[in-house]
Amino acid sequence: MTTPDTSSTEVLRLVAQLRQIDQLLYKVSQSRDWETMRPYIRELCEGMYDRMRAESDRIRTVMISQIREAYVNASPQADETEPQSPRLEGPLPATSKRE
Repeated sequence: MTTPDTSSTEVLRLVAQLRQIDQLLYKVSQSRDWETMRPYIRELCEGMYDRMRAESDRIRTVMISQIREAYVNASPQADETEPQSPRLEGPLPATSKRE
């Protein structure tokens, strides 16, 4: 037996998730009042928040490694003796005379 393709497994998971959302929306549409709708709305919101959190975590996981790589590539090398940018100096003290 071959192992299932991870992309097809992900597609099946997403289809099942959409089916669950559709069922909850249908239950909301069939509810006669707010008190009857409330548990379905709560479940829809909890699912939405969970999906948003999971997506944020996935993005953060990808971005952290890219940010670290950018900082490592941007940091000066150990053998570098001359600064690449000019040295910034502050204003001259008020007591010094200019000629």
